[in-house]
Amino acid sequence: MSSPSERLAQILTEGRYVAIRELGEESAAELHTRAKERYLALEETIPRFRSSMNRKLFELGPPVLAMYQALHDDLGVDRAPALRLIEDMLLAFHREQRSRSPLLGAAMDVVFRLKPARSLLLKSMLAREPGGFRFDRASDAGALLAFDVRECPLVTFARRHGAPEVVPMICRLDDLQVRALHGIELRRTGTLGMGAERCDFRYVMAKK
Repeated sequence: MSSPSERLAQILTEGRYVAIRELGEESAAELHTRAKERYLALEETIPRFRSSMNRKLFELGPPVLAMYQALHDDLGVDRAPALRLIEDMLLAFHREQRSRSPLLGAAMDVVFRLKPARSLLLKSMLAREPGGFRFDRASDAGALLAFDVRECPLVTFARRHGAPEVVPMICRLDDLQVRALHGIELRRTGTLGMGAERCDFRYVMAKK
């Protein structure tokens, strides 16, 4: 499992061509430097979760926030283009991670198709840790896996630092990740990051 600082380095590396395309070589280099400085300033405010699941689900929050602060506050990029640029860099990072770990999608596909594996996954999600993600089991007879997220430390962290607008782009990665699964769809009507009262995850078999 990578740490948030390692994730920041990876996003900056994999998304470098995007930053150069949008900002130019000099400003892209400054983004690299400023984002690392911003991350160091944020580091002591990052929750120290014991649960590997909480650490994994939270890991993109600090890097994304650091990049946003660097773009918006240090480089003077307006909010909308700053968010768009970071999301494009995240997409580049995501594509590279998928190409390097082709077996990850296959492993998740197995988890979603086997009921004992789904039950084990849900059990691990329902374990509570103070300040961590809070999952509730949801009833949906038509879903392979159904749960609601009632508390999200990504939202809490971003709000604490005055930038809740960075969370939705992290939420959208869930939709990309499910594409690695064969014949399975994610249905979701809202997220905490977008102001909903819950994130309702419903993984279902895709209609043919």
